[in-house]
Amino acid sequence: MNTSRAPVGSAPRATEATAELPNYKLHERLSQEELATVYRASHLTLDRPVQIHLLRRHDWISASRFQLAARLAARLSHPNLVPVIDAGHDDKYGDYLVTPQLDARPLSAILAEGPLPAFQAARIASQIAAALDYLHSQDVFHRDVQPANILVAAEGLAYLSNLSLAASPDTPDLSSIDEADYLTPYSAPEQRLTKGEAGAALDVYSLGAVVYHMLAGEIPPAPGTELPSLAGHDPALAPADRVVRRMVATNPSVRFQTAAAAAAALRQALRSQIDMATVDMEESRWEASAEWLDNPVETALGATLDEGFKDFLSRARKRADDLHRRDVIRRQLNRWSRDGFFRRRALGQLITPEQIVSYNVYFFDLQTLYESRSLTEARTRPYRPEDRNSNHASPDIWAVAVPDAPPFEAVVACEVPIPGSTQIITCPECAGATVVLCKDCKGTGTIEKVHKISNPDKSIVSETLTSPCAACNGYGKQKCPKCQGAGKLVEEQAFTWARRAKLLSNTDDIDDLPQIALKRRLELVFDGEINPYEGRWHSVAPLAELLRAAIGEAGEHTRLTAASLKIQSATLTEMDFLLEEKPQRLYLVGFDNELIGDWALLNPERLFVAALVAALTLIVLIILAVVFVH
Repeated sequence: MNTSRAPVGSAPRATEATAELPNYKLHERLSQEELATVYRASHLTLDRPVQIHLLRRHDWISASRFQLAARLAARLSHPNLVPVIDAGHDDKYGDYLVTPQLDARPLSAILAEGPLPAFQAARIASQIAAALDYLHSQDVFHRDVQPANILVAAEGLAYLSNLSLAASPDTPDLSSIDEADYLTPYSAPEQRLTKGEAGAALDVYSLGAVVYHMLAGEIPPAPGTELPSLAGHDPALAPADRVVRRMVATNPSVRFQTAAAAAAALRQALRSQIDMATVDMEESRWEASAEWLDNPVETALGATLDEGFKDFLSRARKRADDLHRRDVIRRQLNRWSRDGFFRRRALGQLITPEQIVSYNVYFFDLQTLYESRSLTEARTRPYRPEDRNSNHASPDIWAVAVPDAPPFEAVVACEVPIPGSTQIITCPECAGATVVLCKDCKGTGTIEKVHKISNPDKSIVSETLTSPCAACNGYGKQKCPKCQGAGKLVEEQAFTWARRAKLLSNTDDIDDLPQIALKRRLELVFDGEINPYEGRWHSVAPLAELLRAAIGEAGEHTRLTAASLKIQSATLTEMDFLLEEKPQRLYLVGFDNELIGDWALLNPERLFVAALVAALTLIVLIILAVVFVH
């Protein structure tokens, strides 16, 4: 994307005096992109750090692209895609969208400092490939993969951003955009913005060009030009040449079918380089089809979690390193075959492995605590001699101290006075006189009571008797009930306060995995309180979903005041293989490598014989039963 073109219009620059959007306060400017100016900002109600992207070019094409990027990112969810958490239009600032504060740098800025180590380049390529394949599964094609649109966090987590040129079913017609505005050295030679002309091959090419830049340290030549050999920059990169050249092949049909396949081939080509950069895995000794997948939890949070998590991850990686070595899984399957009568004999020799992948699955429990404080209301009480008028400004209700309560324990609603809100006023009931007319005798001091009297002739007459009023002892006045005879009232502001706790749970996508076996082997890897608004926790998609749901329950009068996170994990290996030329899959779950598969792993002949024997036995029993009855 060409960033040198002069903008058609520009967004007003934020200042401290005029730096507010609905619900957001803008701080300093961070950067300027092709379409938008980016500011550090915070959510006014939730006090959450975010980034605001303000559209700075106001022609209809730029506005359409900006809105397209917001719509697509808002409905897509992947750990390696920059999420859009809000978008809108402001009369002063124009169109804007909101993303989390990711604390990441553009890959273009990192590459300005020189090439990347092979291990880091392969890691970034794998993550961006995963994001691209996810987009392609949603019928979305990025069409602008380049270093400026890739963000890399300090922990190594990579994000793909900027869907403003993406092809999707609801993409507007962008064919009128000048080529200079979208063609880059990373664009495939056949790329056009004509509606409907897009496919995965475009993004595979661009990813290959980015990989070349990461390894060679220089921008790739123009599309269609012969790519200089990576070995010319570093002889150790020679094995990656073949992979990169295939990714950027002029003929789209020659390229890898998926971005993930390209990333896997790159990782295999760089295994010796990766081995030198890591101490816990020797990938050069693995099966050719074996691969370890880092979970976003590990890349985004691994460096900041405690020793329990690091110990689990170390053991999981060692397990994968052991399993992935040549012929290890074959031998393990042979041992499994020998341990069961109905299992296929020598299963390890019968299979043809196609892909072996090991990774960890994570389960998240988020315990949240919400505190509600209502709008303030005036309340009155009788004056006491120690009461004084307050000369201090009343604090904000959220700054008022409330009663102590155990962590994450609900508290029923109760009233809390606001310090500094005390005012002494004259009692409106008695006007300061301390007494009021007796309500029983209306100030007369006497009460008239009517008695019924029966005469000897059985007639009944009424007789009125007057007696002193018992309520005021005949004085006609009584102590004012509102001020309790003080003549004054104390008026103070108060609010209603309450707490409630809620547990939310989520996990990685385990729909196609052996869930029961996984849950039996869960290990606690982290348990502690977190800041739910901190950007790093939002870098993991299942956890981000939990946090968005938790934050969504807060509002104008309710805040999420505490959150405690428990993370559990289990490790597994899945293997795709051919058995009798049919594709099959099995799982090795946990550190004990429990094997989970289907009927294809069993011995069909022995199953048939067992079923036949069982059927014959049943027939014999039925015959004997009939004979015995007769």
